[in-house]
Amino acid sequence: MRLKRIILTLFIISLVSCDNNYEKEEFKAIEDITNNYLLKNHLNKMMEKPQIPSENEIEEVYERPFNVDTLDLKVYLSDALLPISQIKEDNEWMFDDNYFGTKDSTIFHSIVNSREFKNLKYREFDKNKIQFIKPYRQFEKSNEKLKENEEYSLLSFSRVCFDEKKENGIVVIEYRQGSKGWTSYGNHMAFLIKKTNEKWEYIPRNRNIQRIEIN
Repeated sequence: MRLKRIILTLFIISLVSCDNNYEKEEFKAIEDITNNYLLKNHLNKMMEKPQIPSENEIEEVYERPFNVDTLDLKVYLSDALLPISQIKEDNEWMFDDNYFGTKDSTIFHSIVNSREFKNLKYREFDKNKIQFIKPYRQFEKSNEKLKENEEYSLLSFSRVCFDEKKENGIVVIEYRQGSKGWTSYGNHMAFLIKKTNEKWEYIPRNRNIQRIEIN
């Protein structure tokens, strides 16, 4: 009887350890993808956006190039991770084959059809521990007032489903832009993510996005 209790205790400890390791990797993936997604879909577009200065500002604009370090970009990050299988059930179109004729397509579908994909439950994570790349910072709408015409980014995620080796995964990302008194629709889609050199990166549907690096 005592031996059975020991075995049961060890089994429970093993399960808890596996859950903790999974959630630790999930947190890292969310942190990496948050920064990766903002970089590709927000900061890049800001830097490409043509400036239309007034006559008095023309000389100053040409003399002073765009400086990321002077920006203060706010992000509202949801701490709720919805079950990815539930999102698929309600939005089957998000999980259509996004990577036709590629190895990524096989990886994508193998994860969607995995047991882990169906078993991931709702959970919350400590979003305050997320470290943002410059010039982004976390923003709480209840604690900080926005200026007129000041914008901020909104990001929320599903649970992240990994493959067995935790080299690939799938996550649903919802991204929107907000301002004082309104929120605009942005993008809500399932993406394949890959781990390269210990960093998670999402695979965009449009492979022709230009990239800039920020250290």
